[in-house]
Amino acid sequence: MVSRIYDLTGKAPLRGLSLIAGLLVAGCVLWDPTRFSLSSKTLSLWWGILLIWAVCSSVIHGSGFRLRTMLWQIVFNPLFAWIILLSAIICFYSA
Repeated sequence: MVSRIYDLTGKAPLRGLSLIAGLLVAGCVLWDPTRFSLSSKTLSLWWGILLIWAVCSSVIHGSGFRLRTMLWQIVFNPLFAWIILLSAIICFYSA
């Protein structure tokens, strides 16, 4: 089931969306990191770790790198990364 979900997200438009979202969030963090630290005062440590993971996961997925083992497909699942990236984009532009 994990492989099938990973294969569904392997289409070229979704990979491009993943790469663009990851680079956009990385650029937003580098441009104004205080927005992310001020918006989540109590969860800043976990938010930062999740944000780094989501950017790495989306760049891995978006660059076309194909993960073969099920463990790495679970760890770097783009669906979870998209949720975190979307919340980071909303957090950045709503502040």
